[in-house]
Amino acid sequence: MNNKIKINLLMLIFLTIFFPVILGYFLNHYLNMKYISIPLHSGFEVSGGVIAIVISMIFYFKYSKKHLLTQYNRITIALLTMGIIDIFHGIVMPGKLFVWLHSIAVFLGGTLFITVWINNKIVSKKIYKLIPLLVSLFAIIVSILSIVFIDYIPEMINEDKTFTITADLLNFIGGVGFFIASYKFLFDYIKKQNINDYLFAGHTLLFGIAGILFVSSEIWDLQWWLWHLLRLSAYIIALYYLYIEFREEIKLIEKTNNKLNKANKEIKKYISLVDEHVILSSTDLQGNINYVSKAFCKISGYSKKELLGKNHSLLKDEKMSKEFYEDLWETILSNKTWRGEIKNRRKDGTSYWIKASIFPIFNSYGKKIGYSSIREDISDKKIIEKISITDPLTGLYNRRYLENILPGLLNSLKRENNFFSFLMIDIDFFKQYNDTYGHNKGDKVLKEVANTLRNTLKRKDDYYFRLGGEEFAIIFKSKTVENAIQFSQSLKNSIENLNIEHKNSKISDKITISLGLVCKASKEVKSFEDIYKEADLLLYKAKNSGRNKVVSNL
Repeated sequence: MNNKIKINLLMLIFLTIFFPVILGYFLNHYLNMKYISIPLHSGFEVSGGVIAIVISMIFYFKYSKKHLLTQYNRITIALLTMGIIDIFHGIVMPGKLFVWLHSIAVFLGGTLFITVWINNKIVSKKIYKLIPLLVSLFAIIVSILSIVFIDYIPEMINEDKTFTITADLLNFIGGVGFFIASYKFLFDYIKKQNINDYLFAGHTLLFGIAGILFVSSEIWDLQWWLWHLLRLSAYIIALYYLYIEFREEIKLIEKTNNKLNKANKEIKKYISLVDEHVILSSTDLQGNINYVSKAFCKISGYSKKELLGKNHSLLKDEKMSKEFYEDLWETILSNKTWRGEIKNRRKDGTSYWIKASIFPIFNSYGKKIGYSSIREDISDKKIIEKISITDPLTGLYNRRYLENILPGLLNSLKRENNFFSFLMIDIDFFKQYNDTYGHNKGDKVLKEVANTLRNTLKRKDDYYFRLGGEEFAIIFKSKTVENAIQFSQSLKNSIENLNIEHKNSKISDKITISLGLVCKASKEVKSFEDIYKEADLLLYKAKNSGRNKVVSNL
């Protein structure tokens, strides 16, 4: 134990025990006079009682979240009991009941204070809530029963105005109880050097010495007033403890608020960055937009004012299929997250690609109130992707893209009742054309043929490819076999009608094409490899049987 602790303990014991005892002895022997003031006494007792109740309630609520019965909760029980009985004591007239209520308050308070030695304990929420109610009812019932059955209360004042042995004994036992409790706080202070333990050591010592001084006092004498002052001082010490606690709480709150303000500034900065750079939006259940970020406005070309309240279909690109959006809505309507790539259209009519995650949002009651999405601009990625799957000369899809999409395309076609048609095309005597007119002219022919394919096939589910050199391919659907043959013949004629001169062709003086057509019911298609080989073989037959014709599997 260091010197500072020793000095603090000596000062505490002197101020709470020796000084009150010396002062009480002096008042009892040298100022043997009485001061009668019922209002002043009532003010002391009622004030002390109210303070006790307030302190006990603050302790109770402080530990209510954890439902933890600490030594401070046990102080709560003692103070609440004392406070309620002291209020009754303060409002009754002097006499037997007057002294009885005070004595029983001291007795109960002192004995209950001893429970601070019991270890902390977690109790159920229900029990924790019942404790102050039960304690309050107990104190009120004791006070009321004392008033109602006053005749059964033992005598508390002798004829010479001194207190009876019963009164002295109740106060002495209560005082000893407070001293026992004070040792707990003194030991804790020596061990932890916590100001709270120091304050409550003083608090209980003052209550204890007040109970002891009661024995040697008479009603209304100066020593009687002294121990009232000591009890009030004990309550003031408890109030000072609460001041320290709340001061620390306020400091902690201020420190926390400063951190929160700093964090809020950081959050606002990040929110601003997110708003500027992350493509976010939310809609109601019908898809009507109720929030968009600045990044969303930037990529779409619309202002917030133009977007809010509008349906998300405003951004829909006509090349995205109906089936695509049906799948999207089916996913989010089942409260799942949809992830995929969407082609949207800007305000100026140009298109852009985004990778999106769209998910349902719910309110605090679990009711779905709309949808939110977070998007990533993948337009550059799509440009690179397009370059990798597109023939640079003609702008048609290349062989790589054909090989990538055919497996999935075949699977989707098997669920339909249409006919699947795969058409392979070869420009007749194209080598001779290049030898005669040069490669620049040859490239122009390839572009003209590509444009004819592009202009002939305008449906979203029709595809055209340049396989390499002068070879092209087309995938299309038809309702009947006859329609597939008619389309192939029409395409052959369209190329011939371009009237591109080819004087070294062995079959015509114009550019012509040969075509190999495979047309099958969707359910009969087994694999791409089989289709491709069959179409290639049919094209070979078309070329070997005179060219400028369509040879099919029909």
